Amino acid sequence: MKWSEFQAKVRVNLLVDAERKGRGIQNYINQLMVSAVVNLQDYIEAFKARNVNTFLEEDMNEVTSGRNAVETQFNPTHATIESVIVSGPRNDTGSQRWFSYVEQVPWSSRFLVTNGCPARNIGYAGRVTFGDGKLYLCSPLVDNQKLYVYWSGIKQSYDADDLVVYDDATAKAVSDYIKAHLNREVDKDVGLYKSYMEMYNKQRQELHRTWKDFNHTTAIDHAEGGTSGIGSGGFTVG
Repeated sequence: MKWSEFQAKVRVNLLVDAERKGRGIQNYINQLMVSAVVNLQDYIEAFKARNVNTFLEEDMNEVTSGRNAVETQFNPTHATIESVIVSGPRNDTGSQRWFSYVEQVPWSSRFLVTNGCPARNIGYAGRVTFGDGKLYLCSPLVDNQKLYVYWSGIKQSYDADDLVVYDDATAKAVSDYIKAHLNREVDKDVGLYKSYMEMYNKQRQELHRTWKDFNHTTAIDHAEGGTSGIGSGGFTVG
């Protein structure tokens, strides 16, 4: 479903709280929706946004202080790198390609990348490291090679048409999270705050149990006939 549709489901579960007067209160409710799903993404791996960025030879710049290494901007927030794959043509026409996993080097050992490594071939994919808002790769991409970076992250901003994986049970949990904070911050009722947070935490645990064995998917997989809205929306990618 779209983020706007999910918001509507949350508001249905809010009941009378959805009609609280004042633009400040309504803005606070919208802010709490995002805070709740950020909290859920941090707790439930399957809720994290999944992305792939593709880089070509022309996207890279030479590492001036290094040797046989290139760099490019890569700075998504709250990102976890799942895998890095390089691909190259297997024949002259490029109709067939080989794929190989690139060795990921910790940022603390980045000199193993910036100082260069042997030329890439079908049996050797090279090395990559991430840090300082950049991606560093050795050896450089050549001969129509492509680099694919698969990563997951916590999405922290939403547009109305953004597709999400969240379901009806998630909407119920988010509504209780919102009720808890409205009772604490607006009504100054700590007792009700604790009660709603207890309900939210139980629902979060149940969502974790339900989703933990699912194959990780993107929101596009949960849309009926949708073909857009996926990618790096909400993230900062160079």
